[in-house]
Amino acid sequence: MTSSQKDRVLVLGGGISGLAAARVLRDEKRDFLLLERCPTFGGLTRTVEVAEFCFDYTGHFLHLSRYPTPADIPYANLKNDEWAQINRRSCCAVGGKLVTAPIQYNLAELPAALLESCVNSYNVRPNLSDAAEHATFHDYVVSGFGQALADLFLIPQNEKTMAISLDRLSKNAVRRFFPAPDEKLVRMGMAGTEPSSNKSYNSNFWYPKTGGIARLVEGLRSGLTHCAVNQDVASLNLRDKTLLTKTGETFSWNAILSSIPLKDLCAMTDDEELRGLAGELSHSSTISFNIGLRGPLRPEFRDVHWLYVPDRAIPFYRVGFYSNIGKGTCTPGRNALYVEVGLPSADVGRTNLVHDLQPKVLKALEDLGWIDSSDIVCVVVHVMSHAYVHLTPQRDKAVGQILKRLRKFCVAPIGRYGLWDYTSMEDSMESAVASAKELI
Repeated sequence: MTSSQKDRVLVLGGGISGLAAARVLRDEKRDFLLLERCPTFGGLTRTVEVAEFCFDYTGHFLHLSRYPTPADIPYANLKNDEWAQINRRSCCAVGGKLVTAPIQYNLAELPAALLESCVNSYNVRPNLSDAAEHATFHDYVVSGFGQALADLFLIPQNEKTMAISLDRLSKNAVRRFFPAPDEKLVRMGMAGTEPSSNKSYNSNFWYPKTGGIARLVEGLRSGLTHCAVNQDVASLNLRDKTLLTKTGETFSWNAILSSIPLKDLCAMTDDEELRGLAGELSHSSTISFNIGLRGPLRPEFRDVHWLYVPDRAIPFYRVGFYSNIGKGTCTPGRNALYVEVGLPSADVGRTNLVHDLQPKVLKALEDLGWIDSSDIVCVVVHVMSHAYVHLTPQRDKAVGQILKRLRKFCVAPIGRYGLWDYTSMEDSMESAVASAKELI
């Protein structure tokens, strides 16, 4: 099939940012076509149903900063009575205890020896201003919280999560998603006087009362036409403004809104400069093991939404409890959790997930006493090839150049991976809406 409609806008990717952009184009009566490479829409904001369980691709929660409720999100078609607002309880598995997160504001919960070490180290922490110009994420956490806490939790936790040394990340990697080194709050946490309702960006969040996070996709997708699945982009000819899919279909376009990961998008083009700049971008991958259990969770986990695991000897960096987040994610009497393992992107293809990594994950959970393998009903593995983009100094420079060059060809990246950034779901949708309106 060949499209000769030269004035058409192509939306690449049917995740939440692509769907949000398509809704804007539809409402403004612009000719568009959305192309999604998978058999269904949703991107990483998917939910699969297996037996008595609903599993998201991993923990995806709606953190709202621009809008008071889900129903207020433009173009999302959500109903508040289908969503619950949840006050987060997350913990850090440190020193044989579950310490309230963020750990840096709850240090009094640590065992006495670890608390003393963290306090002493904090009192002699280095001054970041001495090397601020070339400071790394590693420098930031050490100067902000002291070497002891950095070594105990902050460095291993973040390196396991993002599968990269913090020495390679810019201090610009620290945004609203990482608690700031507020000395007043740190001192209160040392004394045990900081309330557990920490003031971080995800202190509360929204989640569907039934099913999983795909309810957000259903809202964005409802009534939307001119969308095609199983359309995997093979190449982009920027000068001729034509797109070729891996099934041999060709589409002409006037403009593109792309949520395809920016590194991959550049590699698809016929532009040597963009392909070269793509080499400056790197990212981690996450493997999510979704586990359905019969019977109850351990008592200490019954009101925990997720917990962080910094121990490098344990393969996973986080464990979340779907059934604590949304009771509608599984049949009563059952419980569900997700377990996340971070890998360098190059390692995914050469890792035997079922016969190597999965047994290690299940054994670690059982050795910790967190599950009993005889309670496992099912295990569903989800592979997120793009998980955390690496906010390196090279990335900061390259992305600016890439966006400027793509703009010359009327290509506008949108969303978390399209813009090669670390953003929330709300931010991803907002970037898509803004870019679509600017295009119009």
